[in-house]
Amino acid sequence: MMFGKEVPWRRLEGMSFGMYSAEEIRKLSVKVITNSRFLDAVGNVAPNSLYDLALGPADNKEVCSTCCQDFNQCPGHLGHVELPLPVYNPLFFDKLYLLIRGSCLACHMLTCPRAAIHLLLNQLKLLDHGAMQQVYQTEQVLNQYLEENPKATGDEIEQVLKEFTDTVTGEDTEGSENIKPIKHLVEKKSSLINDFWRIHMKTRKCPWCRSGRFTVRREHNSKLIVTMPSGAQTSDSTDDLMAEREST
Repeated sequence: MMFGKEVPWRRLEGMSFGMYSAEEIRKLSVKVITNSRFLDAVGNVAPNSLYDLALGPADNKEVCSTCCQDFNQCPGHLGHVELPLPVYNPLFFDKLYLLIRGSCLACHMLTCPRAAIHLLLNQLKLLDHGAMQQVYQTEQVLNQYLEENPKATGDEIEQVLKEFTDTVTGEDTEGSENIKPIKHLVEKKSSLINDFWRIHMKTRKCPWCRSGRFTVRREHNSKLIVTMPSGAQTSDSTDDLMAEREST
């Protein structure tokens, strides 16, 4: 039987997905691809190309130069291309568009309220500890504090929310390590992040340098077109404004 006592088995507790960093790709790679031609002038495999035998044999007559296995046994090996300029990951193009749309391209600051950023960070931390009810209480704490202190700074808001979150997460530190990514917690985390992108990462006038709106338009999910506002700040004047803001 498939699940008989003699068959070892394990229960899957979780799964996560991620992207390789540039350093990880270089460590896993067995060949740097530098040749754009697949074959040479006489029809042989071109070295340092996508058909290089270090990546694996292309037919039954060849042997892999990395693991010395034939076409049927070689699992295939990773190669990489060194890019001269940074290139965005196409899987993250939508998030890149939202991030740039919600940023000031003059002073390079997010145009969304700092209260929204601190609220999201604390809510995500609470969800990591399984505190679903306290996620809603966090927003109530923030709204009450802003009613009492309408001119509160970002640092003050950060401190208030941090104290509330630390109070909740500090009650059961050991138990929080055993929290599994339960479905409703994962869905709530995704909902909070999507709402943040949708509501707060919009094109608006920068509250920091007072620069006008930068219109960002995407085309065919391959490029972004930015329209500068009329009378946009120069880099020198923007630096002066940023220095003045930091000094205050």
